[in-house]
Amino acid sequence: MYLRRCWVLLTTAIGLVSAQTRLNLNNYLQPDSVTRQQYLTPSRSSNLCARQCVAGEAPKICYYKWIAENYVTLGPACGNCPTNATACDEWGCVVANGYEKSILTINRMVPGPSIQVCLGDRIIIDLQNNIAGGQLSIHWHGVFQKGTQYMDGVPMVTQCSIHEGDAFRYDFYAANEGTHYWHSHDGLQKLDGIQGTLVVRTPKSTDANGNRYDVDVPEHTLMILDWMNTTAEERFPGLTRREPGQLPSTFLLNGRGRPKLEAGQERGPLVPYNEVWMERGKRFRLRFVAALCTVCGVQISIEAHDMTLIATDGTPVNPVNIKSVQLFSGERYDVVVNANQSPGTYWIHMRGLGECAFPEEQVYQLAVLRYTGTNQARNDPPGYDGFGIDGTVLNPQNASCDVGQGGVCVSQLVGSIPDDKNVLSRKPDVNIVFRFGFHIFENMRETFNTGRYERFFVAPDRAVLTSWMNNISFATPPSPLLSQGPDVPSEMFCPTGRSGFPQCPASTANEEYCECIYVVKVPLGAVVQMVVGDLSPVADLHHPFHLHGYDFFVMAMDQFRNGETLESISKKLLDTNFRRSSLPARKDTITVPSNGYAAFRFRADNPGLWFFHCHFLYHVATGMAVVIQVGNDGDWPPVPRKFPKCGNYLPTPYLDDYTDWNSRG
Repeated sequence: MYLRRCWVLLTTAIGLVSAQTRLNLNNYLQPDSVTRQQYLTPSRSSNLCARQCVAGEAPKICYYKWIAENYVTLGPACGNCPTNATACDEWGCVVANGYEKSILTINRMVPGPSIQVCLGDRIIIDLQNNIAGGQLSIHWHGVFQKGTQYMDGVPMVTQCSIHEGDAFRYDFYAANEGTHYWHSHDGLQKLDGIQGTLVVRTPKSTDANGNRYDVDVPEHTLMILDWMNTTAEERFPGLTRREPGQLPSTFLLNGRGRPKLEAGQERGPLVPYNEVWMERGKRFRLRFVAALCTVCGVQISIEAHDMTLIATDGTPVNPVNIKSVQLFSGERYDVVVNANQSPGTYWIHMRGLGECAFPEEQVYQLAVLRYTGTNQARNDPPGYDGFGIDGTVLNPQNASCDVGQGGVCVSQLVGSIPDDKNVLSRKPDVNIVFRFGFHIFENMRETFNTGRYERFFVAPDRAVLTSWMNNISFATPPSPLLSQGPDVPSEMFCPTGRSGFPQCPASTANEEYCECIYVVKVPLGAVVQMVVGDLSPVADLHHPFHLHGYDFFVMAMDQFRNGETLESISKKLLDTNFRRSSLPARKDTITVPSNGYAAFRFRADNPGLWFFHCHFLYHVATGMAVVIQVGNDGDWPPVPRKFPKCGNYLPTPYLDDYTDWNSRG
């Protein structure tokens, strides 16, 4: 009943249409991209949702038509690109890193169409799936979907996958501000191109850091992708005789970048660098989106320019001056760059972290910061090490933030939004500890024996692994839990143990891990603390975890020290005074240090079924995930009318099932 009231109130508050008013959606159709000129000076009759937000303005309806399909880089639309740089800008030309490759796209773009709206707007997307033999769903990363839970886009948790030839309408409100993004949540598709940005702005006058910048335009939303020269499926479960593992070939900024030169290669395709334009004397807001899929983070710096952090994962923070920022999959950081240098061109440098920093890899990418009114030639491109990065590093790997280490961890940031839900001033009602790691298949003869079909992937060292949380590898349900929960066989769920939390079935007591549908139940309205710890023996992996439906206060993050355990850290965190910030920042994605932990709190006031998972694509594909159930089905909104259904078809067979039919001759 709680959420049904919320649903009605939200619709009424927006005040767009009544339940009886049918919309002609074509009147609200949005373009795939918006130029700076269109954004800054729209026509009076414009229905553009990508606009400068104004206090008191009525919300808009923002309608998008999307086609998902198989596509190709450097295809027929590209002409003689990259030899002719102008041809690379033709509509439908996906350049990537200059190598031909089969990809998946929305509207023949990588990244896909950018959604740029104002707080309170209604977003409607009609998604037509034309992928041959493929299925997909789209998750709106960072959008809480409070009241629109069925739109969260997680296959077999909130909806059925959209099959080839089918269309699905996503319909939700831009109810929480900030830099977000969207991506396929089905299979490995986002690594092959199905993702794009989603920005929800507020009027500058109501932005907590609105006085820190002069210019905020759509083109300064910068999406960093990791990119392979092969399709993502070619690396899953993985090769053992050549190119083991799933490391990227390069990074792309807004879909472009030069390739990494292989051994003996002197020159690769001269792909035009992505250019970011600024006017001298003004302060520009840049929105970095880490649309990464593999295990490598990325460190970003700008030649001769400092940055000021003003927001992370959509929520404002007290400003912090930094020289560089390290981003991991799913994270977003908004910074301000003061264009106060001599007019010219400067490098934007992105270098890989973790395994991408190994001497034999050293994956990096460049883009160009160019001042308006100058055609100055670029300096020689720096290599992996760039132009030297001194000064403060935001979000350093392994939480290297002690005095003298030159880093600022997200647990040290001070939020700009007060604790209006009374989360920090009391002990949590629910304390959940999640360990995560891998099961290593060592006996190949036993693992690949007849009748055993465990999921696995091949790591760079050729180890055969599967992923788990609390020794449970998440099993995909046959029907969506939110809309068809009773259709899912009860024996597929993990049983509840003495602790009140799910555990592996008794039948797997002698196994090191199990596969079942892992659902942790949380009372509606409870204050929840989660402590997530890395128990993997693999070094240099910094796992980012994303919680759907919420953001949370970051309480602590560090590597284990002096014999600390997850249990001891969890007990210490029950003390309300144990935190490193007077008002912790809010995030929806947090990176756990290698051999370390991260802890956060939130009030469970958004009922539904919310996926919580590692954001490394091949890890979640092999089970490093759990569903957080907040409240019960009576607290959830009703299933939308004519909502698609799917599931098993396993009727009881009888000996004479087809006798009558066959006897007809």
